[in-house]
Amino acid sequence: MKINAVSHGALRILMICGDGEAVTLPEMASRLGMPEARVTRSCNALARAGLLVGRRGRGGGYRLGRPAARISVLSVIDLFEPEDDMRVCGRSDTKACQNCPLAGACAEAYRAMRDELAAISVADILIDHARPQAPLTA
Repeated sequence: MKINAVSHGALRILMICGDGEAVTLPEMASRLGMPEARVTRSCNALARAGLLVGRRGRGGGYRLGRPAARISVLSVIDLFEPEDDMRVCGRSDTKACQNCPLAGACAEAYRAMRDELAAISVADILIDHARPQAPLTA
């Protein structure tokens, strides 16, 4: 499984909103090095899912819609990309796949990966995307 760019960006957005301070769209785009249009689309989808809340106007921006510890990485990935069942062949005969040892092994590995991603919360992956500090003057 490869996480697509939109899911990756959405996770990074949540990672910088985890400090509790409101982050504006232009600030997110700048800090994350992402196009503002992608940030906007991702924030809108995250807000519809209740993972972000936005406030307009002065002092506005986006904050997490629930505690970071209650947002799983898997829930964000599932929001932005279709589930990949890791089928190892293109056979249309699904009955044959049910008895295939390789298909069974891949299905087990896929379930284990999803379980692991479900156990990781945004709180577990928060990183210090500290806002640039004003230079100290002597």
